[in-house]
Amino acid sequence: MGLFDLMGRLLRSQLNQFHQKLEDPEVLLEEMTAQMELELIELRRALAEAIAVSKSTERQRLAQQGIAQRWYERAQLALDKDNEGLAREALQHWQNYQMQETSLATALTEQQQVIGKIRADLLALEQKYFAIKTQKSLYLARLKAAIAAQKLVEITSQNRSDGVSHLFEQIELKILEMEAQGELVTNQPDPLESQFRYLEQQSVDNALAQLKARKYQQPRDHFSG
Repeated sequence: MGLFDLMGRLLRSQLNQFHQKLEDPEVLLEEMTAQMELELIELRRALAEAIAVSKSTERQRLAQQGIAQRWYERAQLALDKDNEGLAREALQHWQNYQMQETSLATALTEQQQVIGKIRADLLALEQKYFAIKTQKSLYLARLKAAIAAQKLVEITSQNRSDGVSHLFEQIELKILEMEAQGELVTNQPDPLESQFRYLEQQSVDNALAQLKARKYQQPRDHFSG
């Protein structure tokens, strides 16, 4: 089996698989949007849960902070009463609650980072989702164009008179045809292209004028000779 023959088979196999996935572009597009809707729901649920956990952690942190402050005040009271032993015990409780409050503060910082990440992912997915919803016709046209190109490959593969090179030529012709159709639809002249066309037209006009001048000069030169 030749290299080009093998490449042709691999290419047709891949395109056939692609065609199977794109048999109905509109259905595929609906499935894509439905899947994105499910992902949006999951992300929003995850964001709500993360925010709830963060609020709970913040409440616990404030509670530990309040208890620690109370034990610190008790230590001051015991020291004011000249009870150093009791003040030491109060400070030990104060230290324990301080450590718990610090640990909760660290967890709270990590939870805020997670919330920020989920919000960023949610925003990006929402933008993609609304882009697909608002440009559904454009995406559908692109999917149909891909199917049309794949069907062209199937047709040309049935008539392999020129082998794989002929297959690629047919694909290229189809792409050029689609691009030409796109230019006709848009029908929006490029300002830069218009400027070059104007300059080129001037060059043509000048060349034509020179040819005319030579035409009228040739008989006169012959007569003088």
